Amino acid sequence: MMSESSDEQPEIVTLEEAQLAEKEASELSGSLAAISTPVASPAVGSVPAPSPLPTFMTKTPETATAAQMAVTQQTPITSPTVAQMSSRTPVSSSVTPSRGSGGVVSLEQITTSAPGPIQTPYEASSSIPITQEQITPPPESPAAKSGLFSWISGNSFMNKVVEKTKSSVESVITTLDPGMKEIIRSGGDIEIVVTSTKESKLGAVREAFQQVFGRATVSGKESQATTAAQPVGFTAGLKGAEERIQNLRQSGQVEADTPVVSIEGFIVEMLTDRWYEMSCIVLQDPGHRIELQTFSQPTPIPTEYILMAQDKTPSTYPLRWSGLAATIGQVIEEAQPHIGHTDWHSVMVGVNRRESLMLAARVLAYMYQQRLPTSFIS
Repeated sequence: MMSESSDEQPEIVTLEEAQLAEKEASELSGSLAAISTPVASPAVGSVPAPSPLPTFMTKTPETATAAQMAVTQQTPITSPTVAQMSSRTPVSSSVTPSRGSGGVVSLEQITTSAPGPIQTPYEASSSIPITQEQITPPPESPAAKSGLFSWISGNSFMNKVVEKTKSSVESVITTLDPGMKEIIRSGGDIEIVVTSTKESKLGAVREAFQQVFGRATVSGKESQATTAAQPVGFTAGLKGAEERIQNLRQSGQVEADTPVVSIEGFIVEMLTDRWYEMSCIVLQDPGHRIELQTFSQPTPIPTEYILMAQDKTPSTYPLRWSGLAATIGQVIEEAQPHIGHTDWHSVMVGVNRRESLMLAARVLAYMYQQRLPTSFIS
């Protein structure tokens, strides 16, 4: 073996190394040949079909399409409105798949339910039944009771102020025009008839009843008694007042159920040689079955006037059993012409007859008010 003139020395290969390299080269060439050669796929008919076949593979394309259309028609897809969305209840869809032969789910066996309406919290709470026992009225706040008018009505001081103001205004009006007093306080449910048209009697009863009842209609009708001109004693005074009422009703000037007040003056010897003038006041109300009597305060009479009245009564006077033929007022007027027969009370004791009768009539009106039904007064 000839060697070239060079600095590099030839590599010596052993026999084993040469065989190993040859083997690796043959394996590499075989791998490349397998990659470049296409693998032949087996024929369709050569693969055996599984037995049994799944259900969805047994249907033809037309049958599958019809089943899909049926499912689509059963559950139409529509876009919900706002009202439907607000009234829907939680969706309860039930999908119950059933597996056919081969463990495959059938399309016809899938069932869905339409979602129900959804309720709002207010609708849900409104649907709960509530009995009347469970409903308790809310407590009334103190502010509702503390109004201006309720405070005035519940305040005794303010009530007095209002009454005082009202009385002052009425006093001013009646002072400027005394005839307005009867107009202001007339009316109401109380109607009284007095058996006299004299101001000392009629005015006293009117003022008394209007003070007690607030408003009252009081009128006068003239009526006479069958007793003596000057009754003597309590019995004669009471009989004379009752006869005035009886004669007025018999004349037909008043209704049968109209309340009537009668006043009859009389003299009485309350102590030995001590004579007094008084008045008997009687009220009869057949409609409410009420009959009341009262007497005015006694007014002392000087004895000389009593003796003069007895001298003017003859022994043949037919009504001597009930009194005297001449009144005390007539005797005093004859003895003292400057004193009238109607105002001798104020000259003798400083209190006129009208004031004395008004106080007694107030007592009678108050007793009458207490005996009337409450509904009639209100």
